[in-house]
Amino acid sequence: DEFFLSFERLGGYQNVVVEGSVPSSPSLPDLQPTPPDIGIKNFDAINVSMSRLTGVPVSETSVRDTFNTIRQQLPASANIEGFLASQQMAITQLAIGYCDALVEDVNLRTDLFPGFDFGQPAETAFDSAGRNLIVDPLIDTMVGRNLGSQPQATDLRSELDDLMGTLATCTGSCPADRTETVVKASCAAVLGSATTLIH
Repeated sequence: DEFFLSFERLGGYQNVVVEGSVPSSPSLPDLQPTPPDIGIKNFDAINVSMSRLTGVPVSETSVRDTFNTIRQQLPASANIEGFLASQQMAITQLAIGYCDALVEDVNLRTDLFPGFDFGQPAETAFDSAGRNLIVDPLIDTMVGRNLGSQPQATDLRSELDDLMGTLATCTGSCPADRTETVVKASCAAVLGSATTLIH
């Protein structure tokens, strides 16, 4: 704020006003907008990517319904600086929908996870060999290996190992569908992560 006093008569002077000099504005450099080095896929690209990675068609009823419900929550532009927590929640919902449809389809899950016995109880299904039968296809299919911009496979393996260990541990006995639930959760953790969303 500025405070200004003006006197009609001061001593022998009358109506004296001295205008202050106004500094000229500095010239601003003409900066060109710099696009970010990375971006995020928009809603349609996310949907198509998840479909291709899981083998579940975008037209599958439960997936299509989920996508139509959350579509407006998904990113609309590639600008990663505008990414919101609500968008991550929508992406997670869609990933869960795709992974649920994948595991519920016997042919699709057999193709992606060959050799894994979905009929085993969770307490025994996720021993070291069982976890490898889930983790390796998830990394190979949804992340890739030896790529400069992707996370290390060993880091992903460690996170998925912890997740499966936690989910496969039940007090008393696990529900009959617990093995499928653990695979769905592991799939969704990878499918809904930045490894499949950022380009």
